[in-house]
Amino acid sequence: MKYSMSKRAVAARAKKTDMRAAKAQAAALRHARFKAKLALRDTLTFSKNNAKVTGHIISLPAGHACVFANTCLAFAHRDTGKITDGENAIVRCFAATGESWASNARAIHWHNFDLLRACRTAPEMVALIARSLPQDAQLVRIHAAGDYFNQRYFDAWLEIARALPQVTFYSYTKALPFWINRLHCIPQNFHLTASKGGTHDHLIALHNLRYAEVFNYAREARAAGLPIDHDDTHAWKTPGSFALLIHGTQRAGSVQAKAWSVQRAAKRKAKLRAAAKAAAAAAA
Repeated sequence: MKYSMSKRAVAARAKKTDMRAAKAQAAALRHARFKAKLALRDTLTFSKNNAKVTGHIISLPAGHACVFANTCLAFAHRDTGKITDGENAIVRCFAATGESWASNARAIHWHNFDLLRACRTAPEMVALIARSLPQDAQLVRIHAAGDYFNQRYFDAWLEIARALPQVTFYSYTKALPFWINRLHCIPQNFHLTASKGGTHDHLIALHNLRYAEVFNYAREARAAGLPIDHDDTHAWKTPGSFALLIHGTQRAGSVQAKAWSVQRAAKRKAKLRAAAKAAAAAAA
């Protein structure tokens, strides 16, 4: 028997379609206005605080600015946000996933990248970063997305750290050749962690670099003898290598996707237990 929708159902569906189209059009207009305002700035854009970081953060486009990424390589298209995984990708980069749906964040990351690439020398980059860095900055994460894309850029951040010894700078990086080139002149307030999964991981053991490694489950991190970082404090406050748990949406059907699902379910249960405990305490 052929199903036939009633006129009312057809009208309701058409109305929903029109509403979705109107919302998409309004969102596109807001984003266009945001990009227009962003284009007028001649300074880098820093964000402040996120789920892990209590401080200022600068980001560049994930993947596009990660010249040494390998097993986590992923790109979000500059305009559409469509994700493309690298040839050897195992773990999908959480930052690329975020950029895929956060169009304003994606625009900010590209704005920063464009300004930095327009600088012809390291001193030009230093001047750009110096006039952009918020005056109240005390803790700065360099790259929640992106990485050091050339030696000049890496060196520029070293100069900034030397000029501001009262500020703590830190970053995860796969740009190990740039680090090795300056291995003996890293300022004390500049904390680097090698991010495993790059094209030059062999340099980690060769130069005894401290590193962070991503695991699917906490039990795997414990078996490797690594403490698990949940709030970035291991990256800037404590010495030694450490583990990170898989985070961010992963490729459908992958082992990593299952691990992320398990992790999210455990977090939801923990929140429910905490809420129930708080309610019981309030009722007592």
